[in-house]
Amino acid sequence: MTAKKDPRSINKDVTTGDVGVAVESGALVKPNKVKLPIRLAAFALTVITLSWFFEGWREIQREPGLVSVSYLFFGTILTLMLLTVQGYWIYIEEKSTGKLVRKVKLFDAIEAKLAARQQNTKLETRDRG
Repeated sequence: MTAKKDPRSINKDVTTGDVGVAVESGALVKPNKVKLPIRLAAFALTVITLSWFFEGWREIQREPGLVSVSYLFFGTILTLMLLTVQGYWIYIEEKSTGKLVRKVKLFDAIEAKLAARQQNTKLETRDRG
């Protein structure tokens, strides 16, 4: 019989950031962090959009209409988008500090696209100068 794996255990097979390279080379890795005012603004917007969701739901229960459906639709979509952005921030921070427990393909794809865009911007800036 095989022992059951604890679902809360840390996955040692996940590649996590550049910490291993930094340890080997002796370089310091600065964790990627989003500034506090931006985090607070995103949190406040998430609370507002979540309240739109609940308001739309209450209005639909009373009297369905275009305004109530709009509140519900946009409240749902914007809340999910903001929660995804905040989840991405947490993922990148954990990955850069070497504490990543689980890989998320969507966030890795976003990170790759942003890195490619940043690299292209650096190349364009260097070519102009």
